[in-house]
Amino acid sequence: MNYRRTVVNILDSLGANKSFIGYDYVVEGIMEMLKDKECVTCITKSLYIDIARRHNTTWNCVEKNIRTVVNSLWDSRNAELIEHIFKKSIKDKRPTNKEFFKYMYEYILETGDGTEPEERIISVICPISKRYCGSLSSYYEKMLEKIQV
Repeated sequence: MNYRRTVVNILDSLGANKSFIGYDYVVEGIMEMLKDKECVTCITKSLYIDIARRHNTTWNCVEKNIRTVVNSLWDSRNAELIEHIFKKSIKDKRPTNKEFFKYMYEYILETGDGTEPEERIISVICPISKRYCGSLSSYYEKMLEKIQV
């Protein structure tokens, strides 16, 4: 199953900035976790090092760039989705990188039902409020269903 699109949709819905170097590291890290569950428990000793090796950088840079993405997501205005995924209010302390990966991993597995992500989830950010919009998401899902029929 290809989860990459689901991961990107969730990050985009949370307001992640694709221009951050850490954006690709987060996507890659979550994809690695979905392939190998052991990565969830050994982020610093395994995941950061593997990503750093592929991108010709150090694990410290990988950790810092991922932390930048996590901080930017926590400062976004999509409080409802943050509360849903991370089970805490945006007013609470932001998660560590390890907690961030753990909650994202669990959320993706929780939403997985055996169908392709393209058919299951469309996340849309409202252009006015800059928040996840359930109405627009369901509208686009219905439009996609009509196109596929």
